[in-house]
Amino acid sequence: MLQSLFRQQAVDFHRHGGAKGDVLQLTPGAFGWTHWLLCAAFAAAVAFAFIGEIDEYAAGPAVVYVDGLFEVTAPRPAVIVALEVDPGERVQAEQVLVRMHSSSEAAELASVERELADQLAKLLRDPADRVAREAMVSLRSRRDLARANLERHTLRAPYAATVGDVRVRRGQLVEPGMPLLTLLGEDAGARLTALLPGRYRPLLARRKSLRFVADGFPRAIHELEIERVGDQVVGPGEALRYMGRDAEGGMALDGSVVLVHARLPGRVFASEGATYRFHHGMQGRAETAVRSDSIAFTFLPGLRLALDDVF
Repeated sequence: MLQSLFRQQAVDFHRHGGAKGDVLQLTPGAFGWTHWLLCAAFAAAVAFAFIGEIDEYAAGPAVVYVDGLFEVTAPRPAVIVALEVDPGERVQAEQVLVRMHSSSEAAELASVERELADQLAKLLRDPADRVAREAMVSLRSRRDLARANLERHTLRAPYAATVGDVRVRRGQLVEPGMPLLTLLGEDAGARLTALLPGRYRPLLARRKSLRFVADGFPRAIHELEIERVGDQVVGPGEALRYMGRDAEGGMALDGSVVLVHARLPGRVFASEGATYRFHHGMQGRAETAVRSDSIAFTFLPGLRLALDDVF
């Protein structure tokens, strides 16, 4: 029967005594060392829980702004006739950037110049014609005014700069205040505006460290110094209005925030062995440490109250 249940080799091994061993024995010395070792490890863990600290951070979205950026806007309703510059082009002061269609001003100037030519012809025929002479004085004033009105439709560079974005095209109808293109001054730096939770305002101050990571470059961590902290805690709507078009559609705020300003060390940064430039409107994430507390009190908030009651 046994041979039907077990292999013959197993039966023979069992008949001859099988494997023999001894019962595990613990000596008092080994048990004592183990006991004290566990006590020391527990004491070290408790000490570390009270000595070790965990930082609490105030974090929020941030936007990069380039200094010296000038936005050229439409002064009045008009149609773009010509774009005289391209993105990235260097321009000089008073160089023409955009020409806009202005039919009424052009018609006024042409009408005044025709009348002026007529009066000049009369004056040449009769130099003593006082009416023609007085009319010419009045027409010259009208001509200068018409030229000035027409010149307002020709937009020029206020200073030497580099053309950034060109946001319109030829033949496009523009409204007053609509951005046409941007100009970037020479040697322009970059700054950062972060929107941190408003509840941390009392804990924020100048010269504290601020860490910034731009979207798309998680390995490039920029350690900055806070230059200025807003005095007021503002709501999401007011904060986004302050940030302007640079924050539209790309930033969501859950509650009130405080504006924190810092300066970037330069216009370029390195990431994964390559060099890149900060551009106006780039977004990212900023954070700063606001307080530190021990590990024990962080995970067991009621422990502090209990200790205060005891001591």
